[in-house]
Amino acid sequence: MLSPGVLFPTGYLLLYLSTNIYLNVIFKTNLSESVERATGNTWQTSIKSIKSGLVFDCVTLKHIELTKTARPEISANVRSRTLTIDTLEIPFPNVQMLLFSSTERQSSTNALCEKILAEQHLDQ
Repeated sequence: MLSPGVLFPTGYLLLYLSTNIYLNVIFKTNLSESVERATGNTWQTSIKSIKSGLVFDCVTLKHIELTKTARPEISANVRSRTLTIDTLEIPFPNVQMLLFSSTERQSSTNALCEKILAEQHLDQ
């Protein structure tokens, strides 16, 4: 049970699962808030799931919805506009470092926010 052939895969699996749980619980919320701040609170963001690559080299975001929020000065007759990105895969070396470094979390959040906005060519 304590052989390297068992310990390494178990440790790797625990790191992979904890990274994906972190991405879907905390990081997803922070990323949504970052996109809203970057657009001046004119776009609301909803992300269904975020998943890291098996070798921690990329991040896949599934079903991203960007919804244009109506400003109070605009008439209530104007419908909100929604943009959807089904899948967005972004190269992201060392995804697992998000668990251990707060500076890495902040810079990664900003980098992913820029990629999402660039994907839809939204003004920041």
